[in-house]
Amino acid sequence: MADLFLGQTCTEAYQFISAGTAHTFTFNFQPDKVVFNNLTKWTATAGGEPISVWFRGQTTTAHAFQEQVIDSAAAQSFNFLDTTTNGFTVADTSGGSTAYRTLISGVSQADPCVVTTSTAHGYQTDQQVRITDLGIIGPGVTARGMDQINNKIFLITVINSTTFSLRDPITDEPIDSTSYTAWVSGGRVDMVTRVLSLNNPQVTPYATTPYVPTPFDYDPVSYRLTAGTAVMGADSDVFLIEVYKWGQLYDLGDLVT
Repeated sequence: MADLFLGQTCTEAYQFISAGTAHTFTFNFQPDKVVFNNLTKWTATAGGEPISVWFRGQTTTAHAFQEQVIDSAAAQSFNFLDTTTNGFTVADTSGGSTAYRTLISGVSQADPCVVTTSTAHGYQTDQQVRITDLGIIGPGVTARGMDQINNKIFLITVINSTTFSLRDPITDEPIDSTSYTAWVSGGRVDMVTRVLSLNNPQVTPYATTPYVPTPFDYDPVSYRLTAGTAVMGADSDVFLIEVYKWGQLYDLGDLVT
């Protein structure tokens, strides 16, 4: 299932006593920044790393951005480090479908009508989808074809990871598109059915592992982060974790004066 907190600013915090070994933490949303505060080493002697920071999409796997306590006689109070081993590693567990929406790369004029997607769709047989962005979409824009299936809901039969055939959601009969307007380009698939079965994502043989709707049975992604030994400190160290999700990240690009 997609992140339910998409577009919202969220925070949470955890405290624990370290065992001095790597540990995987599970969060309630997909974090953008996680800060590990080792309170035991906060006023430690030179060489300790009381603060370790992870940024989503910016911290290399197994790395950790750390602040290190140095000798008070030095010219600065902290050294800022990029620890390259035993740092943070994303450990999310997969769940839900690959995507609730995907782009179309082809639609056949055949019985049954077969839709090809540009990437793996992650859908299951007997789920419902809506086909959009086909046909005539506006003046001056080349018609995309397959007007007859545009903006309609269908049951699907999965053929493989990027193709599925269409069925009538009422009669369950295969859709015969032999005489439909030929597909030219474009189109989008949106999954209507959001509940998931235990065998999701579906695997071959597709015909014998169909999707069975089970209301209120969801398969969410688990957002997990493994903190390595470079982060977890020593046995009995006391930690406070700060977890942040930004409502929006604005990329201002290269600022040119």
